[in-house]
Amino acid sequence: MINPHLNALLTDFYQLTMMASYFQFKMHRRRVVFEYFYRDAPFNGQYAVFVGLHALIEYLQALRFTEEQIAYLRTLEVFSGDFLDHLMEFKFTGSLESLREGEVLLPGVHGIRVTAALEEAQLIETALLTLVNFPTLIATKAAHIKFNAEDKRVMEFGLRRAQGVDGALTASRASYIGGTDATSNVLAGMHFGIPVAGTHAHSHVMFFPDEVAAFENYSQTFPRAALFLVDTYDIYKGLENAIQVAQQMEKMGQQASGVRIDSGDLVYWSIVAQVMLEKAGLPAMRIVLSNDLNERKIALIHNEIRRSVRDEGYLREISSQVGWEVEQISAEAVIERLVFGVGTQLITGGEQASLGGVYKLVAVQDERGGWDPRVKISGQPEKVTNPGMKQVVRLLRNHFIVADIIALPEEEIAAGKRLVGINPKNPSQQKVYENFDRVERLHVPIFEEGKLVYQMPPLDEVKAYAKSRVRTIRLESRRLENPHTLKVSATERYWRYKQEIVDRAWAVEQEG
Repeated sequence: MINPHLNALLTDFYQLTMMASYFQFKMHRRRVVFEYFYRDAPFNGQYAVFVGLHALIEYLQALRFTEEQIAYLRTLEVFSGDFLDHLMEFKFTGSLESLREGEVLLPGVHGIRVTAALEEAQLIETALLTLVNFPTLIATKAAHIKFNAEDKRVMEFGLRRAQGVDGALTASRASYIGGTDATSNVLAGMHFGIPVAGTHAHSHVMFFPDEVAAFENYSQTFPRAALFLVDTYDIYKGLENAIQVAQQMEKMGQQASGVRIDSGDLVYWSIVAQVMLEKAGLPAMRIVLSNDLNERKIALIHNEIRRSVRDEGYLREISSQVGWEVEQISAEAVIERLVFGVGTQLITGGEQASLGGVYKLVAVQDERGGWDPRVKISGQPEKVTNPGMKQVVRLLRNHFIVADIIALPEEEIAAGKRLVGINPKNPSQQKVYENFDRVERLHVPIFEEGKLVYQMPPLDEVKAYAKSRVRTIRLESRRLENPHTLKVSATERYWRYKQEIVDRAWAVEQEG
């Protein structure tokens, strides 16, 4: 699906004014290098799941100015006729290398490198950022949720709370890559092939004269997939009614898929539902939980279930609720039934509204065809960019990430070779890397001189790839509180090179 709004005018106005300035002084075809990266991992974590490459490819392939767009730009009475005529011939002729979609992207490591004429690299900045930042944020959120759901089934229910139609479709796809198993968004299901899922609303129950009638109607319509929403009136009575209808279905050779609880104490009612479903002989029915869930609430539900069932007083409360003595409850049996429906907190990014991905100039081609590095200097060391041409490799041990290493292009980094890494954010911190058994090069060519050389894999392959890559992160680096740092280091040679560039830039600034 190609979005009709994914075109040359999907840019900030200042990109066009800069392009016009470059054109006027005949600098517009000078080749430059820009890189995309982010500084701080979202959701107080250590990583991001890189998503958005498919849309970026579509954008660059179709990047043209139409006559209608040029006519609009003329009405602004800002740009020269020569510049607007020049835009009629515009297309992307540059090169681009990138992480594969679904790859783990660490802070400070570039995910995309664009090598192109200045006007081309400048124009695409805004679109590139919007096409990558948001889906990467949502895929990362989904990965956090799936991890804390302990790989239980997670359904994305966020369409009605999403930031518009484009946001909903983008987020549904990104969520699926990041770890969700299905979406309620039928349009996303059609366009992307994502499994769709859902149950009925409270209004369905309220329409019928009583809850049993509503459940019976639904079961007759969906004899193999009836999922009953049990909290419209009274949750315990709703569970009783759902069990009654499910047992009737069983007698007819049918199977109810489960119950959904969307309010109240989700820990307590999950345990009650488990006890009742076990007593009723309905082992296949699932307990679907929703109600503004996120990764922290899901982790808390698991922890509280495990703690609650060990307490004798809690067992007495459960016994009083169901009407028979419950001597023991298996926490893992309760948890094994759970399915999570996550909406607002996933589809919007929840407490974090955006990913701070940036796109920075790192090199300009000189008259001899070499690369003159560029650096952005800041009073904050973490905001000083990594200038010039570079390579990034990933060190692994036992299939787990040890560190990402930023090095000069000609440096050889191989398993078995000792390596000293310098923390780019705090150069006083150094680490010796020697106990790693594998080195991976993360970036692959996508465009070469304007030609697409990469075949985007199907969505399910992207999802499987993301799952495999996220599993290269150790558990201690994925926990909610105080996750262990995933290291990014510069080699000694690259660090010296960077410092030379920074010192030179400072000197030029002081002379100016």
